[in-house]
Amino acid sequence: MIYLDGNSLGLLTEEAESAVLRTLSEWRELAIHGWTEGMHPWLFLAERTGAQLARLIGAEAKSVVAMGSITVNLHQLLATLYDGKGKVLIEHSAFPTDRYALQSHLKLRGVLEGLVAVTPDEDAVEAAFVTGEFSCAVLPSVIYTTGRLLDMERLTASARANGVVLLWDLAHSIGIVPHPLDAWGCDAAFWCGYKWLSAGPGSVGGLYLNPRHQGNSPGLQGWFGSRKDALFTNDETLQPAEGAARLQLGTSHVLSLAPLEATAKSLADRGIERLRQESLALTALLRSEAENAGFTVITPREDSQRGGHITIQHPNAAALCRALRAHQIIPDHRPPDLIRFAPHPLYSTEEDCKTAVTTLKMLAEQGTFETEASLIP
Repeated sequence: MIYLDGNSLGLLTEEAESAVLRTLSEWRELAIHGWTEGMHPWLFLAERTGAQLARLIGAEAKSVVAMGSITVNLHQLLATLYDGKGKVLIEHSAFPTDRYALQSHLKLRGVLEGLVAVTPDEDAVEAAFVTGEFSCAVLPSVIYTTGRLLDMERLTASARANGVVLLWDLAHSIGIVPHPLDAWGCDAAFWCGYKWLSAGPGSVGGLYLNPRHQGNSPGLQGWFGSRKDALFTNDETLQPAEGAARLQLGTSHVLSLAPLEATAKSLADRGIERLRQESLALTALLRSEAENAGFTVITPREDSQRGGHITIQHPNAAALCRALRAHQIIPDHRPPDLIRFAPHPLYSTEEDCKTAVTTLKMLAEQGTFETEASLIP
């Protein structure tokens, strides 16, 4: 199988599998004592995993914590950093969960007609910032449909200059694109763990909180956001943990955190800059092959504007994707007419990329995709 869907669900790695099996063994042998004993005490797993993730995004260890899902983490950051006074900016093709979370959050805060969408373009976003209408913005590092990488450094600087708290959605870039968040002065970021991080379906996500915001009281409070030595003191008020760990809510999801800690460490050890260069080489090859085969590629050509995948636009995208799967080539389809190829440096090769485009060209030219599509529901 040629797997080119790493930006939706990364493949199982040996490190992730071993981590899950080890944790199951700890549960069997240590039972309740697994929280505080053994080589990998579960009590500090969220912080340990956060420290590995921090290596991928240019942050201090205490500024990152592995917790929740991407949607829960967005709600937590909004509750903690959004003042509820100004409008919130998003881009018009935002991933659905970001839009839904913002709609519900603004409704709860009583902010009517507070969500405004703009074109995912640096000039358009900056023009919105300078109006003074917005106190918060939620933007993706990579536009998930087109694969375009936004200029995060530029937009972060613009947001700060105009008093806008900017929350970055790193779902489609963490683990494949370097993010020096501390150096850029980013306010906060959030992500999931099952795409480029390859930590498994529905894996625990994570968030980053800049040190200048770490004195804030958590907008949403839960017992795991307290200092570890205060978990069972039954205080009437929360004694917040240090750093981003204070934003934790419920008990850590140990079985889901185990593979994330392992894969984050593996990727960080390989080096995020190296992963980026390998990824750029693969997506550049895919683009060249696709254009030479006559396909329309809507992902930017420039390395600085390209995330980890390329997107081909074709009127029969859905049927072609089903046909590719029948040939043991796994792409990703986004309605109505987009085919996404997302090679992962851990397991994708140049030959995989060439074969995928050659097969796609054959299917499109022969018109066999309608027949092939019937092979897979």
